[in-house]
Amino acid sequence: MAEHAFPPAAEPVPLYGTPVIGAEETVSSIAAALAGSVLAPAGRLWRLAVAGTLVPILVWAGLRSAAPAAFGPAGAAWWIGLAAGCLLISGLLLLAGVAWRCGIGRLTQTAALLCAGLAALHPVPVHPVSLGALLLASLGLWAAALLPDLAVLRDAAGPDCRRARLYRTLSAGWCGSALQWLAWERACRGFGLLGILAAVAVLIDLALAAALRTDRHDTLLPVALLVEAVLSGAGLIAALAMTLRRSRGLDGLITGRHLDILGRLLLAFGLAALYCHVTEIVTALLYGDAAERARLTRRLLGDEAPAFWTLMLAGLLPTQLFWIPAIRRSALALGLIGALVAIGLGADHVLATRIGATGAAVADLLTAGVATLGSAGLFVLGLLLLFRLVPPVGIAETRQLALAQNAHAAPRVPEIAPDTRLGPFAVQPLAKSPPQSPVQPPGLIAIFASEAGLAEAARGLSGPRAPRLDAFGPVPTPEAGAALRRRERSLSRLALFGAFLGFAAFLAICIVGFGGDMPDGPASVAALLARPFSWPNPWPNSWPTAWPTPWPASWPLSWAMTAVPALSAAAAGGVLGLAVALVSAVRVGRAGRVPPSALSGHFVLTIEPSGAPFIPAALARRLNALPADAGRPLALYGLAAGEPQR
Repeated sequence: MAEHAFPPAAEPVPLYGTPVIGAEETVSSIAAALAGSVLAPAGRLWRLAVAGTLVPILVWAGLRSAAPAAFGPAGAAWWIGLAAGCLLISGLLLLAGVAWRCGIGRLTQTAALLCAGLAALHPVPVHPVSLGALLLASLGLWAAALLPDLAVLRDAAGPDCRRARLYRTLSAGWCGSALQWLAWERACRGFGLLGILAAVAVLIDLALAAALRTDRHDTLLPVALLVEAVLSGAGLIAALAMTLRRSRGLDGLITGRHLDILGRLLLAFGLAALYCHVTEIVTALLYGDAAERARLTRRLLGDEAPAFWTLMLAGLLPTQLFWIPAIRRSALALGLIGALVAIGLGADHVLATRIGATGAAVADLLTAGVATLGSAGLFVLGLLLLFRLVPPVGIAETRQLALAQNAHAAPRVPEIAPDTRLGPFAVQPLAKSPPQSPVQPPGLIAIFASEAGLAEAARGLSGPRAPRLDAFGPVPTPEAGAALRRRERSLSRLALFGAFLGFAAFLAICIVGFGGDMPDGPASVAALLARPFSWPNPWPNSWPTAWPTPWPASWPLSWAMTAVPALSAAAAGGVLGLAVALVSAVRVGRAGRVPPSALSGHFVLTIEPSGAPFIPAALARRLNALPADAGRPLALYGLAAGEPQR
């Protein structure tokens, strides 16, 4: 996420000719639409959808035990590929600072979390640490991105609502201060980076597991798994985006431009995946030995042919239809092809497990396929339940995009003056009169049209005897944070510390566990580790065929099979450290006077005494003397400011 402000534009700025957000979307309308879709009572269509998911769930539960055991790793690998692909897409868009990602960001994060959880319900073919790191990274990114939106839902639900109490707890005291926004942006980028590391590590683990089970040891295997993971994730997101756009009426937030971008993404990665498979076939025909040609024949015409041609005809070739602009820009075509691609790419994981070579009957193949697709009912049920609790599109990031694209998106001055006598951390709606509280220290609350004006006012009031200032906003406020000299350094330190602890703990557990399998326990491990330092000099002409100390069967066969889970453990530790740092920064950032919830959608500057003589009337005159386009507030509230000054 880029460290710069998003000033309001004079005209909507289209991306490749088509806007990425509706021209009528504003800060208030975005919050009203997304919060309303969550807080509104569940309709009949939602109840029917939940009931409809029970059928595939029952099918999955009934056929799960009847399917051959060899299909379990294939199903787990399919869900892992979907989760890794969604996490890679979300993390890369986040680190690249792509502004339009808000339309699909929440979808990718939620899908990654659910897919990683469903993979854990199958016998996983990867190291448990790799899968745990993927699940933890998905959860961390999803929860961190939700923090500002939970505060919006808290304020919209009302103080007496049962949901408001839940959102108040989950939002962890979020009030939108400059320090909180700074910590949130950095934490989201950190979670995105750690998610990419966890996704790449689990895909490498999948490639190593496939190399052990099959005779595929070519260098294109890890590349093909990575490309197909992103392709399957993009297909899943395309299907979900089309469905959500139609069911929730979010055409202004998930626009045709988002669908066009997803279509281009499917086309590009589908072409790359085709290149990997065609290259493998051509290489085997031209340069392969007898074993490689036999494997190719088995794949094209033998027992692996059903899975291979399913992969080609359902998972890869349909993506080439997006060369046609009319199909690429059709929401229905994009959703159907995306779902077909996400399902068809599961056949490659069937190839990786060599199920055809086990002599599985066609009935067993059908049973396992239906059972795996039945587990998709759990995925859909998870989506339906989660999107009844959280908005399906990120409110904060969409507001940020609206301020950059729409000139009229800035918040307006509230019609009724909020009560500014509330104590710290109070949540009070604008329309309800607050109870009389004890005498509070004097202070001012200034409302601005943009973050740039807020930052100019903060600079104008700064000085050696300046009052205590704090900035609040509905979107990230990096410029105001720089004007107030806000700094946040604990996030990276705690993340690195957590990553180091996770890496060291994993290696220590491995050494202790391996020591239990050795004849002399830890002494044998020390002997193996020290053997390179005790080699004779000069080197012998011949080496023994076996180590003097026996090599236990439970030890990994290569350094990569230990290094990859160790990388996953480091990513998991980094996620935990970053989560602790973010919660701590959010609590520190809410210290001082917090504006009432009626102003949560505005750019607000709070002014409080800091030891020097505090004269509110003089401060109000200084603010009103600033130029209208460079720091003059739209309204001032406070005991000394009197009625709102517009």
